[in-house]
Amino acid sequence: MVKRSYEFVDIALLKQREKELLEREEKETTRIFKVCSRCRVRKSLLEFSTDKRNSTSKTNTCKKCKIIEYLKYYYQNQAKILIVNKKYRDDHKGIRTKYFQKYQEDHKKHLQQIAKVWYQANKERIKKRNLERKLILS
Repeated sequence: MVKRSYEFVDIALLKQREKELLEREEKETTRIFKVCSRCRVRKSLLEFSTDKRNSTSKTNTCKKCKIIEYLKYYYQNQAKILIVNKKYRDDHKGIRTKYFQKYQEDHKKHLQQIAKVWYQANKERIKKRNLERKLILS
């Protein structure tokens, strides 16, 4: 009598290999997904920002929850934030102007190439805008 191929297989060893594969799959899913600490939803790691201080190198809250948190803060403190931003712009006006002038001098050719590409892409829009301006002035 000839033994078939499945009769040579050790069933205990096969079950052990299946168990190891299942354990490996469970570990892999825990690496790919994470639960947000705010909304308590299991999400892909791509939906979390990077954070080197954390052991998983991702933040505990997802990007959507961070945006919601930021917007709540912004609308609660909007007047204060706008005042601080205006004060910064006023205090650093000369510094920012010097920086942009230096940047324009250092990157003149690059900026000319960008302007040329933009002009070619927006030629029709520019012509239309100029015609509208002439009509308004006349």
